[in-house]
Amino acid sequence: MSISQPPDGPGPLPVSPGPRRRTRRGVLRDILVLAAAAVVLAAAAFGAQRLLVPRPLPPGDLAAKLDHGLGSVMREQIRTTRAVVDVPVAQDDLERIVSRLRDSLPDPRPDFDVMIVQTPEVNAFTMPGDTICVNTGLLRALGSADQLAGVLGHEMSHAVHRDPLTMLARNLGVATLLSVISGGQGGAVLANMAETLVDMHYGREAEDRADDFSVRLLAKAGIPPEAFADALQRIKDTAKKEPGLLKYLDPHSPIDQRIERARSLARKQAVKPVPLGVDWPRLVKALPGK
Repeated sequence: MSISQPPDGPGPLPVSPGPRRRTRRGVLRDILVLAAAAVVLAAAAFGAQRLLVPRPLPPGDLAAKLDHGLGSVMREQIRTTRAVVDVPVAQDDLERIVSRLRDSLPDPRPDFDVMIVQTPEVNAFTMPGDTICVNTGLLRALGSADQLAGVLGHEMSHAVHRDPLTMLARNLGVATLLSVISGGQGGAVLANMAETLVDMHYGREAEDRADDFSVRLLAKAGIPPEAFADALQRIKDTAKKEPGLLKYLDPHSPIDQRIERARSLARKQAVKPVPLGVDWPRLVKALPGK
């Protein structure tokens, strides 16, 4: 269907009024509005830059100094603020596992200091200075010494790659960390640093790297490499029963994907298993509390 014009043709087109003359007051107002908008945008950009660009990390020599110094300070902080388990049976078994893993690392091998902390929270965490803390809640959640070796291998990766120091430097700044090891910062800063590390999640890239590190290290140490995936599965099962006690899993790293990746990598490893010689039920029974 076509639409024809009326017989008399189209009417005259409407005429647009000409542009209004702007007063000096209006021009000045527009300039002020634009200036204000520019200030707001500049402030937002500066804030975004501060949020998105991490603080600079310390160079190699300084990083080693900070890592060693903070390790000593924070080990003392943990012993002061938390119940550290000093049961010979448990410590001896733990040292046996750590020694097997450490001997399979390339030189220079770190001197790991592993502490057992009495708390029902299912967690393990790494501090500067090659210090690893394992909660009694995690030990009770695991089912074997091989599985504990898998968790320790994961935490050793964080220590070797200095993930705790990197995160603290980015969150607090190198100057603050230097002040801590020189005695210039008080207990409040130390307590905050310790709590930060207890709840620390390094992000998916670091966690995936630590998972792979653990599986490969287990194989080199003559420990079944699938033990790390078994440990993650036990931790996942514990989360279903007592989710409030679970702190080990990183929300940015889906647990099912981590388990599958660990199992897939374990199947590719060549290993000659050598028993750790740890009586796991005896170790767990020796732990204080429930």
